[in-house]
Amino acid sequence: MRRTDGELVLLWTLPVVAIIWIAAFFLFPGFLHPMSPDLSAEQVANFYRDETARIRYSMILFNWFGVGLIPIVILLAMQIRRMAFRTPILTYSLIACAGGPPTLFLIANMFWLLGAFRPDRAPELTQLLNDLAWLTFTTLVPYLIAQCLLLALAIFWDRQDQPVFRPWVAVFNLLVAAALAPAAFTALASTGPLAWDGLLSFWLKNVAVAVWIVVMGVVLGQTIRQQRVLNRVDA
Repeated sequence: MRRTDGELVLLWTLPVVAIIWIAAFFLFPGFLHPMSPDLSAEQVANFYRDETARIRYSMILFNWFGVGLIPIVILLAMQIRRMAFRTPILTYSLIACAGGPPTLFLIANMFWLLGAFRPDRAPELTQLLNDLAWLTFTTLVPYLIAQCLLLALAIFWDRQDQPVFRPWVAVFNLLVAAALAPAAFTALASTGPLAWDGLLSFWLKNVAVAVWIVVMGVVLGQTIRQQRVLNRVDA
């Protein structure tokens, strides 16, 4: 029961993560209307001068979103341990992937913060920091894709009479992985759907991440509660 209670504590961090994500998205002026990679150095510098306060506060807030991704991945790793195969390799692999996205989110946030820390610096330097921030933020998807693929593989291998997750959860994770894949090629384009402000690299990626958090949060909640009920019956 202590393990299950601990899982519920982690589960209730997910609404907080969702609130932080929404708040940071609307607070940061570079997200509502994604900045174009084609902006000149002077235009980028003006953006950081005009929006200094909002950039600083939104990035400080957004740092906590990256940290908040860790509990949901750990909860998924604990569910993989309950699946019907003996090797722990998928559990360890999923936990290893958990450190990547928060770290890269933090690095991207630091570049945005550095751009706003001294908004009076040379425009070319501000543009460089802005490029570093956007490319880091957009191209971190390999870790997220790996998490989806590992989870899908574990679900397909789970051959129990009552599997931990239903097969549709595996299919859902494969679809999310496919939706995230285009963002890995953001550095190849400064215009069009693959650019960091494009349909595939920005909108599809961020919508996919948001949907994944909501769906997997609901699935985890249902699964953990069902396991609680079974533990009570067995006791």
